[in-house]
Amino acid sequence: MKFEGKKYHSLWYDRDKVYIIDQRFLPEQFVIERIKTSDQMITAIKDMHLRGAPLLGLAGAYGTFLAFRESFSKPEPEEYYETKINQLRNCRPTAVNLSWGVSKIDSLVKAGLELARILAGVKSLERNEIEACKNIGGNGFALIRDISNIVGRRPVNIMTHCNAGWLAAINYGTASAPVFIARDENIDVHVWVSETRPLNQGGKLTAWEYFNENISHTVISDNSCGHLLKNGMVDIVITGADRIAKNGDTANKIGTYLKALAAKDNNVPFYIAAPMSTIDFSIKSGKDIKIEERDENEMKYMNGVPIIYELSPVLNHAFDITPAELITGIITDRGIYKPGELLRLNL
Repeated sequence: MKFEGKKYHSLWYDRDKVYIIDQRFLPEQFVIERIKTSDQMITAIKDMHLRGAPLLGLAGAYGTFLAFRESFSKPEPEEYYETKINQLRNCRPTAVNLSWGVSKIDSLVKAGLELARILAGVKSLERNEIEACKNIGGNGFALIRDISNIVGRRPVNIMTHCNAGWLAAINYGTASAPVFIARDENIDVHVWVSETRPLNQGGKLTAWEYFNENISHTVISDNSCGHLLKNGMVDIVITGADRIAKNGDTANKIGTYLKALAAKDNNVPFYIAAPMSTIDFSIKSGKDIKIEERDENEMKYMNGVPIIYELSPVLNHAFDITPAELITGIITDRGIYKPGELLRLNL
């Protein structure tokens, strides 16, 4: 996507190094970080220099490649490699794409492929995930087009949460992909962007993306979403996902569940947008998804300034689980499915 007229991916490989857009500095600064080692990739993932389920999958894949390349110069190469990929897998526990990306490239390593072919495998995975997000956009666009045909001349009002745009997915995004395609097809859209406390990925990242893509949007407080849904100001809710169980229960950024509840109560369709790589067919339900708890200082401070009473204890869950019964459909790269239909995709 574009920034100041130039096209970027949120991660790319060039001349033996991985480059990322460091999302911690947005929207104030556009910072490109160079990653040369698996340890640097591990830090980037843990400390959220990059984030977003599809992007974490590719970061895990490139991190595995870097770990394998480094192992050649170590006295115990196999032990070193296994240690690093286990660290990569466990950087962030909720998003399944991370371990998926590590496992995909680890299988190539275990198959005995040489380094150049492993890098080619990572790049192939990257192309496939970009294409998957593009297909999510096309499938989700059909929903927006149908709503536009109903509402007539006014914009289609879409609500989203956190950031599920190109920053989170190399290119296109997941929940934002249908919005980008609707814009390209001259469908009039407007997006309600919830701020997404405590790190404000919606207000900082999604709003920044939409501003640079000339998409009409309004940033709102997390707590106002129910009010907008109740008062007929939202036509459809589309969010991303970090892990989807085989029954359709979905882990996404904390606050997603509340939007789904309010959407259900007000008869507004609620959709999840995610590539097939985000569906974890190894787990039965959301009860099996580990929810990450992050540092309390993310809630206590903003830019080093206290925003709550500092001596109070803090619980900082990064994700919640939206039960399948609250989800109208799941927009994937292979089509749109009801939660109960996911099982047949694994046949």
